[in-house]
Amino acid sequence: MKNIFNLIRFTLGVLLLIVMIYFAVINTGDKYCKLSDISIELDENKFVTKEVIIEYLRENTLHPDSILLEDVSFRDIENLLTQHPSIKSAVVYSDMNANVFISVTQRNPIVRIQEDKKGYYLDEDGLEIPLSNVYTSRMLLVTGEVNSVNNKDLFNLTNFIYNNDFWKKQIVQINIENSKLLMLTKLGEQLEFGEIKNVKEKFENLMLYYEKGNSQNIDYKTLNLEYNNQIVCIKK
Repeated sequence: MKNIFNLIRFTLGVLLLIVMIYFAVINTGDKYCKLSDISIELDENKFVTKEVIIEYLRENTLHPDSILLEDVSFRDIENLLTQHPSIKSAVVYSDMNANVFISVTQRNPIVRIQEDKKGYYLDEDGLEIPLSNVYTSRMLLVTGEVNSVNNKDLFNLTNFIYNNDFWKKQIVQINIENSKLLMLTKLGEQLEFGEIKNVKEKFENLMLYYEKGNSQNIDYKTLNLEYNNQIVCIKK
């Protein structure tokens, strides 16, 4: 008898919960949305701001403010946001009071490319990000005859530099001429890198030079890395 009573009480509790959820959903659908918060996952770059997101939503008539919650498509807003060239991912949701929350992750640029009048960034996935009127990131700059080298090879090289703390700090610019690279460093030395070949071996040889090769601390103008297993140094 006691088990039957407990079962009835449990069943009534479940039914009551379902009814409460049902009416809560109905009432929520009749409420007007309010954009309550926008959170942006940032690194040292700030290409995306709350103001940029709000303006972007308004330009595309998807700003949720003062619209019935049942008439708002969070999926459409998410799809629109991820079409923005500086946004990698977006999540949009609301609470029971129709407060809308937006969370976005911006793309992470690793290099700036400048060829004649055309300029853009490449992110960590090799995708282009247009230059921004809001923010300029200080990072490795590639100039010159960019089209004379393979895009994938150039991305792999700059990605290698970006992911190495030492090279990321030391190499500030790469200029390309006739498919050959000239790297400018914070130390003041120019690195004649040559074509984008044997990248790992060239950097390993250069690291050995920095660690052990210049025992007399001579200031060189240029270090030529084009030759196998050797570095040719040119004095200032």
